[in-house]
Amino acid sequence: MAVATMQRLSTRTFALLLVVALGLVVLAGQRAWSWREDVTAEQQRAEAAAAASTEVTRLISVSAKDSEEAFETLLEGATAAFRSDLKQQASALQEALKTNKVDAEGKVVSAGVARATEEQATVYVAATGTVSNSGTKAPQQRDYRVKVEMRNVESRWLVSGLEFIP
Repeated sequence: MAVATMQRLSTRTFALLLVVALGLVVLAGQRAWSWREDVTAEQQRAEAAAAASTEVTRLISVSAKDSEEAFETLLEGATAAFRSDLKQQASALQEALKTNKVDAEGKVVSAGVARATEEQATVYVAATGTVSNSGTKAPQQRDYRVKVEMRNVESRWLVSGLEFIP
């Protein structure tokens, strides 16, 4: 009788250990999946912020000398709809740059993602720069705050909207 009790106890102990082990494997798998999703989401947020920063830098670093090339580069980072909107304003903007002999240089100071999904993100960008034109004697310091709406198009973050914040 003692041998039968020992076998039952061993079988029960084995079954319990097997259930605990399977539970730990499932929990570890769930944690690994969750970690992977967090890393992917953080990577997408970083990519969206970097793309927004690049586009803001392109926008605030314009000059009358190279406005056409700069504008074409800017369009490359825009969604089809936003590109269409920009093209409608292109000639007036380029003419104003040439008429006023504008020369602007800028750089992004910081960028942060306010909200993001796999398909879209809202990025706030703070930038600083200098602007000179025919009406100024010396370059003037400028600070910019820009809300940039981004859309993930074929694994590439593109600007779908842009708004300067006062």
